[in-house]
Amino acid sequence: MFKPNLKLIKSFRMGMAYAIRQLQDLEISSGLVFFLVELSQVEWLNMSDLSAAVGVDNAYATRAVEKLGKLGYINKIQDENDRRAWRVSLTPQGSQIADRVNETLRKWVEIITDGVSAQEIATVNRVFDRFYDNSLNELKGRQS
Repeated sequence: MFKPNLKLIKSFRMGMAYAIRQLQDLEISSGLVFFLVELSQVEWLNMSDLSAAVGVDNAYATRAVEKLGKLGYINKIQDENDRRAWRVSLTPQGSQIADRVNETLRKWVEIITDGVSAQEIATVNRVFDRFYDNSLNELKGRQS
């Protein structure tokens, strides 16, 4: 019988704890980190694409965007093509914060991959791509 490797889950939690400790002077929770990372990779995203990218429901994404907007990290404008929809992007201040978040996450990956060969990292990346795809497929199946 397969026994889950709790070290995998614990490593993720330790990574988030590391990131929040490094970013403690900012007013962001671990949940908001993912929004900043996703938005740092594009110029604009509509709310439904953002919530899908982060893996949360639209209500959670709306609350997160409101919080980040109050902090001055996000612009939110009405979509020109669909007046019911909203598009969001990072402000210049939000871009600076996102850069810092991405650098913090990069440093964490550097810490946890210390002593791991490039070949092993490539294998782990392939496995994590599969984990991600399987997780996404399961969640999409449950939403249908």
